[in-house]
Amino acid sequence: MRFILLLSICAVFLTGCYSAERKADREVKKDSDKFTLSALCPERANEDKWRKQSVDQMRESRKIPSVDFEFDGIVLVPSSYEVLDKVAAIMVANRSMKLIVEGHTDEVGTDEYNDWLSSARSNAIKSYLSSRGVYPDSIKTYGHGKRRPLVKADDSPEARACNRRVEFTLTTRHWETVY
Repeated sequence: MRFILLLSICAVFLTGCYSAERKADREVKKDSDKFTLSALCPERANEDKWRKQSVDQMRESRKIPSVDFEFDGIVLVPSSYEVLDKVAAIMVANRSMKLIVEGHTDEVGTDEYNDWLSSARSNAIKSYLSSRGVYPDSIKTYGHGKRRPLVKADDSPEARACNRRVEFTLTTRHWETVY
């Protein structure tokens, strides 16, 4: 699995899917790190309070905040572990729970690259949760790339940051009735 992932990463860079726009966006992101999510992206303002929920509150509300990755990468940032550990606690304690993980990217880059990146991020979350005792078959991952933006027709660094996200859905329904 790691070999295939490494091979995919190499193929993406060798085929030129990595763009100068992504590098420029990395420079801007450093400035935007000092803002809270609600200040940066009003569409995701509730996530600040969801992040403060206890495990029981998260299970009851089924509201899970997005987690963050390094820019243009599939490595989770340390602040994401707290949220994912809560999700793992919910899933391990409630074996009937199922989790849908949907990755999204901004509009920078090719469709193929963004599809791969959003899928790889979703799979990284699945791997992390599995390492915490969550049964892998109780997690479905999807990568939507740049097809479902929260903020449309805005090419600002803030809008791109809003659109880069991983959304979660907790359910107790059988997979056949979910998708």
